[in-house]
Amino acid sequence: MNEPKRRFDWFGFIIGLISLYAGYLVIWYPLGSLSTVAVIFGVFVILRGVYQLWFGSQMTRFLGVRSGWTIFSAVVNIIIGIIFVSHVKVGIVVIIYMFAIWFLLDAMFQILTSRFYHFFGKKYYILIVILACLNLLFAIILLFNPVLAGSFIVFMLAFFFFATGISEIIEAF
Repeated sequence: MNEPKRRFDWFGFIIGLISLYAGYLVIWYPLGSLSTVAVIFGVFVILRGVYQLWFGSQMTRFLGVRSGWTIFSAVVNIIIGIIFVSHVKVGIVVIIYMFAIWFLLDAMFQILTSRFYHFFGKKYYILIVILACLNLLFAIILLFNPVLAGSFIVFMLAFFFFATGISEIIEAF
């Protein structure tokens, strides 16, 4: 059987190299990486707020329904985004605590829903409960140790870039 000849994917290869380089930069400049994440998040929140303003005006225009909450939410988003962009250190601290609180809420949800895994067997249930408790412990540590949480965010970001870069390079061939 003839297999179609596959060409080398230069675009994927270049994206892979850029991604590996981005991972390298994240590892060597962790504070700069967190600053970049804070600014990108701030810009995203501003854009979301502008979108919500537009959406609120469209609701009024087409449906005749005024949504004060949509406008209020949009204004709050824009203010938060401006704070993130203009005060990057505040943005970094907020992102670190948001990340820790997210882990904490997820761990509590795992513990609350672990009882449903009892139907799959007692060993599976016990494993889920142990992992959920470890997640809860890790979340509490992240919450009370912001430096560790920031380092963890940087590690995950670097891992993402390295994994993406490697897979893009492999797919290029």
